[in-house]
Amino acid sequence: MNSYHNSQQEYDHVPADQLYEKCLLELRDLLRSRYPLVFLRSSEENRAVRCAMRSHDQCIDDIKIKSGDLCRWDSKIGFQKRLLPKQGSEETQWQQLANPPSENTNPVIQALDILQRQLQDFVIKYPDRQFTYILPDWSALIGSDDRLIARRLKELLLDIEDRIPRPRMTLIVIGADWSIPPIVRNQVHILDLALPTGKELYDNIFSVASEKYELLETEAKRLAELAQGIPLQAAIQAAMLVTTRKLWTQPEATGKLLLEVKKQEIRKTGVLEYYTPQGEGLKSVGGLENIKAWIESRKVWFEQDLEPQMRPRAILLEGFPGCGKTFIARAIAQEWCVPQINFEISRLQSKFVGESESNTFHALRAIEASAPNILFMDEIEKAFSGTGTDTSGVSTRQFGTFLSWLNDHQYPIFFIATSNDREKLPPELFRAGRFDEIFIVMPPNTQERGEIIQKCIQNHNLSAIDNYTLEELVNQTVGFTGAELDKLVKESKYLAGFQGTLTDSNWSQALAKINPQYRTGKMQTLLQKYLKVLSDGSGMAASIGEPGFLNQLIL
Repeated sequence: MNSYHNSQQEYDHVPADQLYEKCLLELRDLLRSRYPLVFLRSSEENRAVRCAMRSHDQCIDDIKIKSGDLCRWDSKIGFQKRLLPKQGSEETQWQQLANPPSENTNPVIQALDILQRQLQDFVIKYPDRQFTYILPDWSALIGSDDRLIARRLKELLLDIEDRIPRPRMTLIVIGADWSIPPIVRNQVHILDLALPTGKELYDNIFSVASEKYELLETEAKRLAELAQGIPLQAAIQAAMLVTTRKLWTQPEATGKLLLEVKKQEIRKTGVLEYYTPQGEGLKSVGGLENIKAWIESRKVWFEQDLEPQMRPRAILLEGFPGCGKTFIARAIAQEWCVPQINFEISRLQSKFVGESESNTFHALRAIEASAPNILFMDEIEKAFSGTGTDTSGVSTRQFGTFLSWLNDHQYPIFFIATSNDREKLPPELFRAGRFDEIFIVMPPNTQERGEIIQKCIQNHNLSAIDNYTLEELVNQTVGFTGAELDKLVKESKYLAGFQGTLTDSNWSQALAKINPQYRTGKMQTLLQKYLKVLSDGSGMAASIGEPGFLNQLIL
């Protein structure tokens, strides 16, 4: 039998990757501690209900709690009480607890009336029994604007709390998120049920496949890790599809199918895009040697688990548009062999109260479940520039939620953000320790332009040019961004005609068509800011310095 004084020791001994077991033990202890209301936050209702049922059963497996009643609520049926399974049967049996909700009555109000009667008629009469009530989706049915229902709920909770001795009655609300009514916030304990880890998926799905379909255990564990980030039910459905297509003997094909399922789940958030690491990594990037060296030196620290506090966490790439910030972020994911997840936080905004914050929460949970990964946010100032000035406070709360997560998460997630102008960002984003490094990405210097032109020529399937032509192009493209150099090569190819051979005339005509952006007033202003940042030491040059190069760009 379990006893209270061993609970923390028992919790601490659960491995860090067994998040379901940790949630189970914590919920069990909340029941033992007579918490009146618990919000079990999860988008997986069946899995959360099973967790609540197991926690209830573990709660009553204690010398102080002799027995218990477990009930669940349904919008059509009302409350059902779990019966003891029949001998020789493992199927759970349920019995109607009260009359079903009537058509003319709010089902939640009627359910609260039943709970109040349960408290009066049974709970207070049996202080050594645990009464647990599972309430799926009450988080959606009792919003912050439902003041009367919230008041009725609060009255029930206060009645439970005021009894001496405190009754063993706990309501477990299950839902994806809850805009909790202010009047009951002090009575609610929020507990998160994380998406299944690779170990949980292996134990529940892939170990069975390993035994049944002669799949090597190492392959089964690899597939389980690959599936991490997929909800349990979606993983079960995917496994059924693998069985239907007879793919268990083809682990690579199975892996591709699981990856597609994971992409679907990530896309369902509406704000995340998932990219598998395909490409040459940093080899495909021309220039930006300081970033490359930094990334290469941090790779081993990102991959290790012995000292998680030493993992690199975040960098900011600030600089001109078109200078390769987005490109090198993708190359870093390829170099580290982890997926890249693009996060468009502006798409989280919703017209419904509380929904934007809920979307943010679920997006972050999906990102965590898919770790290790590169989290990429392009033009971060567009997401957070309104922080502190929006009248609704939504952007401010989203920013606070994201900032707290960025500080506190313990997952192998490397955040890369890009920005054109840091002055549009909240100053707290630049507090020491927020970003491991801030790189200033400027137009490529002389050596970098040569590398980029050659790579662009190769990417567009053109014949290599001689050194003299390359040197002339490098000299005539001072201040060009990487995107403008690519445009130069592409335009020259157009001028040469289909299957034509590039001539000096093609290059000259193409050069005449491009007006580099650094000459514009806006870019000149930004250039002055970047030079000041570099001189102040509040940013590191992404490229190896070329004496006098940046100053000659100022007109």
